[in-house]
Amino acid sequence: MARDQPEQPLAFNLARIVHRLLTDPLGWRVDTLKAELGIADRTYRKYRQLLQEFPAFRRADGATMVEQVDDGHAVWLRLLTPSTQDVREGSSFLGRIAAMYLAQQMFSFLRHTPVGDNLEAFFADLRARTRDGAFVYRDLLINADRMFHLLPHAPKDYSDRSAQLTMLLNALLFRREIRIEYFSASSGTERAHVLEPLTLLSWRSALYLIARRPGQKKTRTFAIDRIRAITVRERTFVYPGPDEYDPRHATEGAFGLYNETARRKVGVDLVFADEPWLKAELTERRWHPSQRFQELPDGRLRMTFRVTTMVEVWPWIRSFGPRVSIVAPDPADDPVAVDLVPRVIPAPDPS
Repeated sequence: MARDQPEQPLAFNLARIVHRLLTDPLGWRVDTLKAELGIADRTYRKYRQLLQEFPAFRRADGATMVEQVDDGHAVWLRLLTPSTQDVREGSSFLGRIAAMYLAQQMFSFLRHTPVGDNLEAFFADLRARTRDGAFVYRDLLINADRMFHLLPHAPKDYSDRSAQLTMLLNALLFRREIRIEYFSASSGTERAHVLEPLTLLSWRSALYLIARRPGQKKTRTFAIDRIRAITVRERTFVYPGPDEYDPRHATEGAFGLYNETARRKVGVDLVFADEPWLKAELTERRWHPSQRFQELPDGRLRMTFRVTTMVEVWPWIRSFGPRVSIVAPDPADDPVAVDLVPRVIPAPDPS
């Protein structure tokens, strides 16, 4: 094969092939691989042999996982999934199966949307390419939909928002401005916004958009189901670098999703009843990055953390009923907690 430039070093080309095999379930089409790397067929066969002999790409029985596959339309170099023997012996394939079924259930609220449809297509392709699929999916995983179960949190329905999600994904990935008509639940009004979409956020079985106005650094969060209309504009924008924007910072200080960055942080001080199951439930979870626990002399559990808003904290406190007492802040000082009737106690003596 004639080439206009010399071949890249062997190690560099092998690294490119390995990256492609690990990140693309379909593998790399052989004619495209040779063209992009600028290599002859003889060189390609040498690369393939080296990868097939690479220990990390061999199964427990010594067989290679790197194979050349002819699907009837094209020839592919592909990293195959483990065989039945690997499955029986226990391998990372079992973890992949568990992750697949849990992911399907986690994003079940996105059925009949572009994201949900493509997720289902990916899983269908994985099933089709699994070696000894008859054994794996008929015998081993016949009850997998009940073996792995995720309890959703009041999921929202996006089945009628397929077109909007398609436009939003287009704008997000190609970094194009959008104009939306958005309904505000707090004011009960509809308003237009021109935005730079930055992150599609999934939280409690619902989708949210983190975006900012052009020329501004402050971000806002929009519920996808409250977007009444969306238009993708021709104007593009430069996606901010990691030092300027990180979606984790958008909810920093919040107890969940809602945040008020302009406010001073509120210190929350709670005392929970001396009940083993309750203390285990609290201490085994990461409710907030700033949380601290202290076992009191009488057996009760003290919990402290700092937030920028109590909007989501009050309902959480209310869910524990009489098993929690509030040291701070005082519910009487917050109109959001006007219907909350907790026990307010002085700060306990930790000694």
